[in-house]
Amino acid sequence: MAKNGKRLFVDMDGVLAVFNNNISSTEELYAKGYFRDLKPQTNVVEAVKKLIADNKMEVYILSAYLADSEYALKEKNEWLDEFLPELKKENRMFVTCTQDKKEAIKDLDDNDFLLDDYTHNLLLWQPPARGIKLLNDINHTKGSWMHDRINYNRNADDLAAAITDVVCNDKHIFDEKTPRKQKEQEVKAPEIKDGGLTEVIEEKKKHLREGSKDKKEKKHKDISKNTSRNHND
Repeated sequence: MAKNGKRLFVDMDGVLAVFNNNISSTEELYAKGYFRDLKPQTNVVEAVKKLIADNKMEVYILSAYLADSEYALKEKNEWLDEFLPELKKENRMFVTCTQDKKEAIKDLDDNDFLLDDYTHNLLLWQPPARGIKLLNDINHTKGSWMHDRINYNRNADDLAAAITDVVCNDKHIFDEKTPRKQKEQEVKAPEIKDGGLTEVIEEKKKHLREGSKDKKEKKHKDISKNTSRNHND
């Protein structure tokens, strides 16, 4: 434990790992290798390694997982074994996707910080603790988080310094989201509103339902057209 009592809890999906939201069905989230094969967000991982080495705060992982998945929890631990072995295993904490992350911390206070990409998690976290939103390629589309936020595209040293300023030096940082190309926004924005595994699952289910509905309506129209043609003939 750091002498100043400061603790930083770091999310995985969309923070340490590049979240793969390019899936065609929710079943892919349950497939073997889905979480294990997520690419690391290298500069963020390196920044967290630096924070661990600096020992100005105690660093934890606090990540949600699919409780009904055969592979999710195991693969998240394997991912950490490979990409963040510096973190003590007792500092790995996991909650199910339906749980409030705050519930995992019994003695939560204003020395505790959550680095997350999902506004919903951050709003539940504070008060008394404080949230830091990591702005990535796919979140902050509504700009609803008005508190500390740091852009993921900083280099590792700068990112670690910014997090340290918020956690240890009581500073506030309000980075802006890096604009994406219009074409990317049109394609990706509807897939995920503001980060978070639960959000992705719900969005995918919605799109699959809408797709199924559209197919049924098209089929019904085609049948109606054919019937109409037959009558006209």
